[in-house]
Amino acid sequence: MSHETTISPLPALLGFLMLGPRHPYELHQDFDRALGRVWYIGQSRFYACLKQLAESGLVTVKVEAQNSRPARKVYHLMPAGEAEFLGWLHRPTPHVRHIRLEFLTRFYFFKRLGLPGLEQLVDAQQTILQSRLELLDQAMAESDDGYWRLVLDFRRSEIQAVVGWLARCLRGV
Repeated sequence: MSHETTISPLPALLGFLMLGPRHPYELHQDFDRALGRVWYIGQSRFYACLKQLAESGLVTVKVEAQNSRPARKVYHLMPAGEAEFLGWLHRPTPHVRHIRLEFLTRFYFFKRLGLPGLEQLVDAQQTILQSRLELLDQAMAESDDGYWRLVLDFRRSEIQAVVGWLARCLRGV
């Protein structure tokens, strides 16, 4: 099992740009309003992520003049950015500890954008978690260390809770 510890907000920023071009402050407001109860990203990190997306060619930046105000940057999604976002959107979250951020963000965008495939994503997520449960069951059966079995049982309980939640999540929205 991989122990990846960071989650990138870049796909979520691309998702907001799927709704149309936006300037950074508006994007940050949209992000905070929609996902702020799930995911916090500070304004400085947010702006750094936008710069990273522009440097990678997934978005373009156009400077727009404003009457009696300084010009502002407006971010536009490129076809490569849309493809990157849609690929991410349809991939299940590989790590249980990332479900709260990644999976809930994916769920939000499926609903917000009205895209098909949410049921398939939920099924794929359940499949990944079921395979994790099988590995934990095997490890528990092979271990004679009481403490380790307790740790594995805790992890198993967490995954079972998420599997149960996934079974209910499509009915709740």
